[in-house]
Amino acid sequence: MGYADRDYMQPGSGSFGGSGGGMQRPSHFQGAPVSKFLLFSSIVVYLVGILLTPANAPWFYETALEKWGHFSISSGIFKFQIWRLLTFQFLHAGFLHLVANMIGIYFFGPHVERWMGSRPFTFYYFFCGIAGALFYSLLYFVPGLFTDSPVDRGMVGASAGIFGILAAFYKIAPEARILLFFFIPIKVRTAAVFFFIWEVVHVLFGLDNAGGSAGHLGGAFLGLSFISFKPLRTWLIKISQIGVKEPASPRVKPARVIRETQRSPLDVTKEVDRILEKISSEGMQSLTREEKKTLEKARRR
Repeated sequence: MGYADRDYMQPGSGSFGGSGGGMQRPSHFQGAPVSKFLLFSSIVVYLVGILLTPANAPWFYETALEKWGHFSISSGIFKFQIWRLLTFQFLHAGFLHLVANMIGIYFFGPHVERWMGSRPFTFYYFFCGIAGALFYSLLYFVPGLFTDSPVDRGMVGASAGIFGILAAFYKIAPEARILLFFFIPIKVRTAAVFFFIWEVVHVLFGLDNAGGSAGHLGGAFLGLSFISFKPLRTWLIKISQIGVKEPASPRVKPARVIRETQRSPLDVTKEVDRILEKISSEGMQSLTREEKKTLEKARRR
């Protein structure tokens, strides 16, 4: 059975999806507005950067957007220009860099967002991107690891956040098959091992784009930590709920609604954690209809 044919890939039947059954398959970005925003905003920022580049500029020309938004240890850490931890995630070093990252968002972002919920997914993505920049900065202080002193080297790109998305996708469907480099059929689990080894080798031996590989590992490590450890997962959910107002309660509630609202938030959190643990060990296809409904209600809060 192909990944797209599985029950939890059908409309409304994901881990944080609803009842499913009998509905038409949604458009690619249905239920995933954040993934759509990330993709199109990155493209727009790249096009604006082209418009700001003089026709006769050298290949290494840095636009005003890149000067203001890239991340480097010198500016982002030593000068405490913390906005760069976010802005660098929308910038790209070239057309191929942009295309590679947008492919990652397009194919994997919507599935993870529908499973996780848009608000948690937003915080998850940007936190993974920030983790990539910080992990890259941390490795700067490891003697002999970077021989060309990256303190002033600018970092741009969405790949740290995307590696967080890939880490989540690995946890969702490790046995699913994808086409590596568009022509090699491979399980997600095997692809994860391949990319982990690839990035570690680049960092340890200072190969081309070793700093980028460090960022990829940082994003993936934090992503796996959020999904694997209950306290971090609970914290992420709480952070994503900041500013969310509770819907107005009707004057007369059905008995079923009354029973559900009488459950304490702690009970609901424990139930969600139990279901997530079940997904981690048995896969999303093991969920019952009621468990799917519970996750859908948690996503909407």
